[in-house]
Amino acid sequence: MTEDNFDKYDPQDMQQKYEKWCQLYREQVQAQAQFAQAEALLQELKNYYFSPQWMADREADLPIEHSGETYSIFSEDGLWNSLSDHSELACKWIRLGLDAIDEE
Repeated sequence: MTEDNFDKYDPQDMQQKYEKWCQLYREQVQAQAQFAQAEALLQELKNYYFSPQWMADREADLPIEHSGETYSIFSEDGLWNSLSDHSELACKWIRLGLDAIDEE
């Protein structure tokens, strides 16, 4: 098959790819909404973390119930790593978006 051939693409394969793309697109829209929600939560956590209250609460050794799936909010490394992880993820989203635009 050459570039000029009309047989270059299998229409059924293209249909399956289109359906997969539609599914992924819907998931990407959901992921964007989740990212915005996570951003709002992290901003509030960041405000608390950098406030004098966080250190006072931490030093008071207040009992905190948590799932065990994450660190306590009084874990300095835990919250700090979340801020760093968020920035890294945001940069990856930016890069993915720019790569998609650059390909157009």
